[in-house]
Amino acid sequence: MKRVCLSIAFLALLQFPLFAVPAVSIAEIESSPSVFVNNRSGMPRERERAMDNADFKLLRSLLKEESFDKNRVKMIRIACIGNYFTSSQCAGILSLFSFESNKLEALEYLAPRVIDKQRCEVILEEFTFLSNREKAEKLLMGRKRR
Repeated sequence: MKRVCLSIAFLALLQFPLFAVPAVSIAEIESSPSVFVNNRSGMPRERERAMDNADFKLLRSLLKEESFDKNRVKMIRIACIGNYFTSSQCAGILSLFSFESNKLEALEYLAPRVIDKQRCEVILEEFTFLSNREKAEKLLMGRKRR
C-alpha cells in the first residue's frame, strides 16, 4: 500500500513543471502529435500535446511494477490529470493489463485523453473478444460503456 501511495504521489508531481521549458521551433510543434481542444464556447483554447517519451517510459515502468490491475487503474486515473496520450501510448498502457475487463476500465479514463483517435485501431487490437472491442470503440467515440 505504501508503494502505491508513493507511486501515486510521484505521478501527481509529474503534472507540475520543475524546470523552465526551452524554446521550441514551429517545426517541432507541427511534428509532435497534438490537437486543438475546444472550450465550452467552441473556440480552440490551446494546443494539447501527448505525454513526452521520457515521462511515458517512467509511467509505464511504474505501472509494470504494480502487481494488481486495480492499483494500475488508480494510477492511470491520476496520470490522466493534465496529460494526453497518443493511441500507441494508450495501447502500450493497456497491454500491461491481464484481464480485458480491467483494460476497459482503464480505457474509460484514457479515452478522453487520446489525441489521435483516428489511429484507434492500435488500441482496439489490445482486445481479444469482439464484444470488448465494440465497447472500447464506443468509449473512444465518446459513448459510455454499459
